[in-house]
Amino acid sequence: MGTERDEGRLAGDWWDRDTSAKGDEDLALLGTVTEQAEVVRLRDQLEKAAFASAVELRRDQRVLDLGGGAGRIALFLAPRVAEVVVVDSSEGLLERGRRAAARMGVDNVRFVHGSVTAPPVEGRYDLVIAFGVGAHLDDGELEGFAADCARLVEPGGRVVLKEPVTTDGELRFDRRYEGDALLYEVRFRPREAYADAFGRHLELVHQRPTCAHLVPWFLGSTQGAAEATESGAGGRLLNAVGPWMTRHDADLQALERRLRGHPLGRRLLAPVPVLQDLYVLRPRPPVSDAPDLSVVTIAYNESDCLEPVAAELCAALRDANIDFEVVLVDDGSSDDTFAIMGRMAERDPVFRPLTQENRGIGGALRTGFDAARGRFVTWVPADGQIGPDTVVELYRRRDEAPMLTTVYTRRDDPWYRTVISRSLNTMIKLRTGQVAKSGGNYLFEREMWTRHGPRGDDSMMISTAFRHNLREAGVSIVEVGIAARARVAGHSKVLNPRAILRTLRSLGGM
Repeated sequence: MGTERDEGRLAGDWWDRDTSAKGDEDLALLGTVTEQAEVVRLRDQLEKAAFASAVELRRDQRVLDLGGGAGRIALFLAPRVAEVVVVDSSEGLLERGRRAAARMGVDNVRFVHGSVTAPPVEGRYDLVIAFGVGAHLDDGELEGFAADCARLVEPGGRVVLKEPVTTDGELRFDRRYEGDALLYEVRFRPREAYADAFGRHLELVHQRPTCAHLVPWFLGSTQGAAEATESGAGGRLLNAVGPWMTRHDADLQALERRLRGHPLGRRLLAPVPVLQDLYVLRPRPPVSDAPDLSVVTIAYNESDCLEPVAAELCAALRDANIDFEVVLVDDGSSDDTFAIMGRMAERDPVFRPLTQENRGIGGALRTGFDAARGRFVTWVPADGQIGPDTVVELYRRRDEAPMLTTVYTRRDDPWYRTVISRSLNTMIKLRTGQVAKSGGNYLFEREMWTRHGPRGDDSMMISTAFRHNLREAGVSIVEVGIAARARVAGHSKVLNPRAILRTLRSLGGM
């Protein structure tokens, strides 16, 4: 992938030189600085498989490939769509793509020399794709690029990104120099950064790594695994298992999530400081289509609960004559929760399913609140512990205050959950000076989230921080007493060590 800088053809020059030096090697090896050829070829197949599974491809689609280089993805898409336009700043990569298209007899791919941050194209496209473009842009350029992608995609289309990202929240750089001259620079941003930047213009519907990372601990890291392929035996082994990995990658990712969620599994697997995430976004529906109420329903491995809970909720809201939507947020489940959401949306357009890598309750709420279109917004867990009568009551009392928050008047919890909850609430009170007695959901005007929603906090503290921001701004909050119900099925995922650690970290940073 090549992109540009206004102060010089930094990336374009780099890729022109790199392409020339690589001779006649296959397209997967062009536009990358990764030196392990077997790794690059397998990564190419995994990325294409992840793309095809996450995005519907049709013969009538027009595709804009920004930073598409020599057409690695464009030529893969060509037999599946009507037209692909590739824009790149490296003439060397583009010329390679033109020659490859001619050899393959492909006539529906057009290669255009130009800037990806000011693409020389007109109209809108069904798919706008950008693989590895954002990593070459600074924060200001990335914001403009996200706005351009939103402008260039059709109302019913999709924007697809693939970017190298960090898993520990840190920003890293990969720089290449010739003497003192900087020739090449890539930013490895935290994986939430692209969801946030593009989420200001589009709605995130999918975020997952492009492949599983079941690398054993003794290799040290995924880079260690890549270096192992430099030996003849390692490369042959990777080539042998590559087709199987491509076919079963979704299952392997589910297995990896389970293993990394367990202390023993985390010790068996090598760390993944940098990985490739695939993002799929869509244009937000017109504001004129916005319902009165958005109910964000968050789920993590709730395949047994989701459908009956959602059916009960919809029946109650329709009986109450409330104009509503249900924003379903799958927080990186390892079961078939998201597949169930998709089937629900096919049967009833009131459901809007979204999925993301596991970020915990705060990250799931943030995703849902950002996507909500209703004038009023509330949320419920997919386990059924907050009944639809609570949602109806909050909506009916919506004019009492910009936020209505709930307090449990009765809840039958085991002793250990009570101890943990009270301990956390005590810490919150000591840290913030506020009593954290709201254990349930809340309803608020969507404008309140836009103006006062906390940023940068994806822990269970997000609700406390939201209420704190409202109180600091002088916004009134009314408390409503509710009773908690038993879960429909399964067990709680909230008060587990990982969720508690997220909350403690958030408390330490306040």
